[in-house]
Amino acid sequence: MGADVVKVEPPGGDATREQPPFWRGACGRRQSLAFLYRNTSKRSVTLDLHRPEGAALFRRLVATADALVETWPTGALDDLGVGEAELRSGKPALVVTSVSGFGRTGPQRAFKSSDLVASALGGALYVHGYAEDPPVRLAGSHAHVMTSTCAAAATMIALHHAARTGQGQHVDVAAIEVMAAVSHICGTGKWLDDGIVPRRAGTGLFASVPSGAYRCRDGLVYLMINRPLHWKALAEWIHEKTGNEAVLSPLFEGPSSARYEFRELIDDAISELTGRYTVAEVYREGQRRHLAFTPVATARAVAADEHLAARGFFVDVEHPGDGALRYPGAPYRHGRTPWRLSRRAPEPGEHNEAVWCDELGVAREDLAALAAGGVV
Repeated sequence: MGADVVKVEPPGGDATREQPPFWRGACGRRQSLAFLYRNTSKRSVTLDLHRPEGAALFRRLVATADALVETWPTGALDDLGVGEAELRSGKPALVVTSVSGFGRTGPQRAFKSSDLVASALGGALYVHGYAEDPPVRLAGSHAHVMTSTCAAAATMIALHHAARTGQGQHVDVAAIEVMAAVSHICGTGKWLDDGIVPRRAGTGLFASVPSGAYRCRDGLVYLMINRPLHWKALAEWIHEKTGNEAVLSPLFEGPSSARYEFRELIDDAISELTGRYTVAEVYREGQRRHLAFTPVATARAVAADEHLAARGFFVDVEHPGDGALRYPGAPYRHGRTPWRLSRRAPEPGEHNEAVWCDELGVAREDLAALAAGGVV
């Protein structure tokens, strides 16, 4: 989105570089696909903040920045003399965003967390999966992705405020709060809106009845029905193809909450409809009737999707010596501030000379001495 992001890593590189699965390019080097994807277009410098020389360099770097995003344990940066209060005392307009499991100020601020812990305590595991099964974690790093997204948005808001007032802020983002908030479609929001305590209902969502994955002749489709007219269109389709008269009953009309207690009966009727078609047929006919059907696709199918290809979604990024690797591209397209993928993820410390020497004025012989001493 146009920002110059400098990733500060410990000497040798960040631990997330060892997160599987791995890609072995033409050189056979093992590289974390997750790291490559999450760190495109960034620059990397290495620094040991536990060393006084490293902390001093860090303060100089932060003095040139508009925002700092950090994920250290609560109080750790303060102990090193580079905490939020000290950094902002020298630069009042600086935005410092702290991302953690439980926040920086609450009674659980020192507790350890993880993606799984945030998903469990934030409520997601309580409402996902089938009632008779053990708790089911969400695919990927859902809690961390959502927390990072909220942190990015909150940082942008604080930057706008700083631009207007000259005053930065400390943005405190807790993963457990993010999960409780973003799970509103099946979490606390459902209780606040409709007085319903969410329970696990397989692939379905409590804010959308009917919803879930339904079996076709050759796979699964996912459906969400929210608006009364969408339900009427679906009921008419079911009646046309299966002869089911019950789905036309006024009892099912209105918002999703009106159909909540009839969920299993409605799911049976939908399954009878989708079982007559292939995934592609349900998807296309559902689109024609303005219904929110989508294929439940494998990763391979997504990579080969003709719509994404026509939109130019995937982009090839060159890795010198390793060849090109195809990446997901722009999630949205702004007219005046277009998203761009300018380069591959950096190697550890790849931009040490450019940042420490060319931009901050450290002599190259001094940088070499710092490297020999394990500071960078």
